[in-house]
Amino acid sequence: MVSSTTSTSSSGTLFAIGDLQGCLESLEELLTQLPQDAELLFVGDLVNRGPQSLQTLRFVKNLGSRARSILGNHDLHLLAVAAGAGEMHKKDTIADILSAPDRDELINWLRNQPLLIEQGDVLFAHAGIHPLWDLPTAQKLAQEAHEALAGPQWQRWLQGMYGNTQWSPDLTGEKRMRAILNGFTRMRFVNALTGELDFDLKEGAGTAPKGWVPWFEYKHRLLCDHTICFGHWSMLGLINRPNLVAIDTGCLWGGELTAVRFPDRRIFQEKCPCWANPLAFSKKHKKD
Repeated sequence: MVSSTTSTSSSGTLFAIGDLQGCLESLEELLTQLPQDAELLFVGDLVNRGPQSLQTLRFVKNLGSRARSILGNHDLHLLAVAAGAGEMHKKDTIADILSAPDRDELINWLRNQPLLIEQGDVLFAHAGIHPLWDLPTAQKLAQEAHEALAGPQWQRWLQGMYGNTQWSPDLTGEKRMRAILNGFTRMRFVNALTGELDFDLKEGAGTAPKGWVPWFEYKHRLLCDHTICFGHWSMLGLINRPNLVAIDTGCLWGGELTAVRFPDRRIFQEKCPCWANPLAFSKKHKKD
């Protein structure tokens, strides 16, 4: 397996779909709006917090070569729990995956998914790409983490996954893996002067405390000339700028499930039931 690909469908189009988090019903409804043979790319967080995590994971896996997915922080949480490196939270909805008869098949498929996909001139990553990384660095780090998680010692690499380690090229071992995963799957705000990641703030882009900015507004961001499509940050809502496409529109919270067709950026949305009350998820949940 590789960490990225530049393949295109025969039609030249690709539909990127925002965070599912176990909301299979919403995905099935959204897919009725798309061509039956549409090439799909899920930007991560296939599972957790929604009502059908097991069925959603099976559904996406069974789409076969028609679909690809990127690892999100909730997907990594499932892998860490499966590896004995994490504990389930009260509001997690992954227990049925861990007790399913096809658990190992599902876990092995999930851990083989990449952190970064390149298609044409668009980069896809769950939370974005760390503002201090240029493209060769992001490619190298995505491949490094992918090989570790897809390899025979994958459980070992997840033992130190949780934590707020900042990126440094000098990091090794578990700290390095943790910082790589943070830079692809947990970002929202960064320090406006240093680019250091914040791991607690989850509000919308306009509510950052003084001295903090959304990662994509960091003035020294190295990939500002590349188009990045990401999910993870439902409070942003839909963003469709020339070099930035945000598509987590709060499916879990009663918002919409969004698909964006590339390259023309046509938007498809499905209104979703409120599967989880956002007020029930307090700021004490630092690992989201």
